[in-house]
This record gives sequence, structure tokens and C-alpha cells, in this order.
Amino acid sequence: MENKHQVLYVEDNPANMRLVEQLLMTFSNLELIGTETAEEGLEVAQQKKFDLILMDINLPGMNGYEALVELKKMDATKDIPVVAISANALASDLEKGREAGFADYITKPINLQSFFATIKKYLNVR
Repeated sequence: MENKHQVLYVEDNPANMRLVEQLLMTFSNLELIGTETAEEGLEVAQQKKFDLILMDINLPGMNGYEALVELKKMDATKDIPVVAISANALASDLEKGREAGFADYITKPINLQSFFATIKKYLNVR
């Protein structure tokens, strides 16, 4: 059996979580784990080896930018690509995301074509 790619999605909105779960179900070799807060996401990210982290920006408590800083500090997570997913869709938001160190930036509402292209870019999935 081939190894499944492990994806962590940090998202406090249940509807967005369900949408991404459904989108990622199209890939057979992918397992999604979701958390509702950045703090919880950081904890889970240290316990399991993830291939990709999807990070909402506007989270309760610690936001996505703060969580990214923490992920980059930890040996276990510093090399994992982290893709921002946010409703903040201005060019300045995307620029801020790139400058902060996000590997990519997906805007909400999610464009299916660019979402799948981004997932395929970071994971070897069909």
C-alpha cells in the first residue's frame, strides 16, 4: 500500500473545513487532519509528520501569521510548506502572505482549479 500524504488544515469555520475535506477526498492517497485553532494545529503538527499545512489567516487566538512563525521555529515543522487560505484577497494581502513565508496563498471563496493546482504542486497526488 502506498503511503498517504498527510495534510493538516487549521480552520475555525466548520463550513470551510467541510468544503476542503470534500475537495481533498478526490485524492485517494491523501489524509486530512483538521484543527480549529492555531494552538491546536501547532500541537498536532509536532506529533505527526505532515507533507502540507493549510492555514486559515483569521483564527481565534493566535492568527495564521503568528502560527506560521511558530511552525518555522520548530525543527519538526520548519520545512513543511504552509499554504494560507484566506478571504483576505487583496493584492496587498497576498504580498503580505508571501513576505511572511507562506508557500502559497489560496483565496476564499476557493477557486477549484487553483486549489487543485496548488495541492498538486506540493504533493504528488492524482
